[in-house]
Amino acid sequence: MYNSMEQMLYNEYGIQVQSLQQIPAGWSASAWKVHSECGDYFLKVYDKHKPSTRNWIARIDSYMPVVLWLHENTKLQKKMTAPILTRDRTYKKEDSSFLYMVFPFIEGSTICDEKLKPEQIREVAQIISKLHFHGAEIPASTNSLIETFDVSFCTTLSNRLGNIHASASLQEVLKPYMTLLAQATESLQSMGLLLQNSKMRYVMCHTDLHGWNLIQSKNLILIDWEGLKLAPVEADLFSFTGTFFFDYAWEDFMSIYQTTHKDYQINVEAMRFYRLRRRLEDIHEFVESILFDKLTQDDMNQSLRYLKQECELLHVMC
Repeated sequence: MYNSMEQMLYNEYGIQVQSLQQIPAGWSASAWKVHSECGDYFLKVYDKHKPSTRNWIARIDSYMPVVLWLHENTKLQKKMTAPILTRDRTYKKEDSSFLYMVFPFIEGSTICDEKLKPEQIREVAQIISKLHFHGAEIPASTNSLIETFDVSFCTTLSNRLGNIHASASLQEVLKPYMTLLAQATESLQSMGLLLQNSKMRYVMCHTDLHGWNLIQSKNLILIDWEGLKLAPVEADLFSFTGTFFFDYAWEDFMSIYQTTHKDYQINVEAMRFYRLRRRLEDIHEFVESILFDKLTQDDMNQSLRYLKQECELLHVMC
């Protein structure tokens, strides 16, 4: 086990750290800005003891070789992030408690909840259009990235809802939505079974398009490729539909997307599936984190607010 992140960075990357600054991050990992004599870096740290991160850690070896291939061999190079390799040419380092990955630090501002400007909508559409040109034909293995329409998390979510009395705060938030959640999980399971037997074109999809994964630098950059899949295009396009992240941008986005994907027509069932799965996945992630992640009170309160918001949006959808 490394004695410190500074030691890990020096031993494995040759980076002599001058300072480390923790910066806001999503729920899969903590994030740090590394300042050194040779420049700044972005360090991502996954806590192996945190239950909600284990699935993310398990996927790294599936998607990261594809991310590296896309970064090195396509026109996406300046529009995406890829990890810096270690001294022994690997993309990660780990010990018994943590997994580490280092990226170039991107000078710019995260879009967050701001509305995309017209130029940014154009850039996002171009990024996704380029990404969707690539599928199973790429030389990196994509077998473990193929969409299976798995919704096994619904069983876990249903079990948690059945024991909701274990958390008074969780019960208070979820009680008004119990019937809705039961119906939604049942519907999603039915959709998944239907789509497993459907023939569709699969392409590389980021699957997590939102403002927190977009950084405005000299150009717009798409980050956090943890959800990368070989899937129907709706796995990305749902982000531009009603109640989701960029619903106001659908027409402008599609006008650009369809200049390069001229034959695209919406697969209604796939779109319904991805919209509902994302909503229920987010609800499931919040429930798991609230129950098992030993959150601070501030983080707990924030997670409960976000959970209620997701349930309200599910109500609007259904």
